[in-house]
Amino acid sequence: MKLELIQRLHPTTDERSHLVLLHGACMGAWTWENNFMPYFFARGFNVHAISLRNHGKSEHNGKLTSTSIIDYVEDLSSFIQTIQGNVFIIGHSMGGFILQHYLRYLTSNVKAAVLLCSAPNTGLWDLVGKLLLRYPGKFIHALIARSWMPVIQDRKRFKDLFFQRHTPEKWVDEVFKKVQNESFLAFLEMVFMKLPPKKPSELPIMIIGAENDSLISLSSTVKMAKSYDVEPVIIKNSSHMIMMEEEWENVASSINEFIQLNQSR
Repeated sequence: MKLELIQRLHPTTDERSHLVLLHGACMGAWTWENNFMPYFFARGFNVHAISLRNHGKSEHNGKLTSTSIIDYVEDLSSFIQTIQGNVFIIGHSMGGFILQHYLRYLTSNVKAAVLLCSAPNTGLWDLVGKLLLRYPGKFIHALIARSWMPVIQDRKRFKDLFFQRHTPEKWVDEVFKKVQNESFLAFLEMVFMKLPPKKPSELPIMIIGAENDSLISLSSTVKMAKSYDVEPVIIKNSSHMIMMEEEWENVASSINEFIQLNQSR
């Protein structure tokens, strides 16, 4: 499977660490391009953002609806196997869920992982209830169509779910024009069908949640952090698209500090 890679690489890569960025549902590698990629590149990392299969400019095989989380884990695993040197991984939303599954297969050069507004290992039941209460007709339509689009194709609903009310409209437009459908099987797997193991990982893990996240509840983030025996970092005045909100640099700075602590692991 040919995957789209957006990369920022230093001319001399010897002994430099690599940062791998994994996007969330309905998104692509482009979500990292404007903020996180230049930030971490400027701090000496080789930065790689992946578009999973059937996303962005990656190979599309016509099977998006039935693509499994494990297929996405294979995409991540196959790419990381091509990297020599220390690797740090950030997974946003569905990307964080994929990353939690990948923890069972990781290679020795992976030094730490960050779960950013991640779908929790307890399942997306809170989100299902929220969608049923807020948009019952559209959510039932989505179930029948086996597609996310009935819920997110309306711009107002999209902003309500992914951003804060005060987010500049041009920022929302930039993302909204690029969103795509997502695997319905993967959605069901994130709800209940294929949850990651609920036990601590030996790998250092940082868990970050957003105070005003309308997709991933704070209670879910706290429960997930407890299962990994870590204290979650909750970013105030931020939403699900935390890497594109006004607080993004504070988030990146916290992640950078965490990575520096684990560089010599």
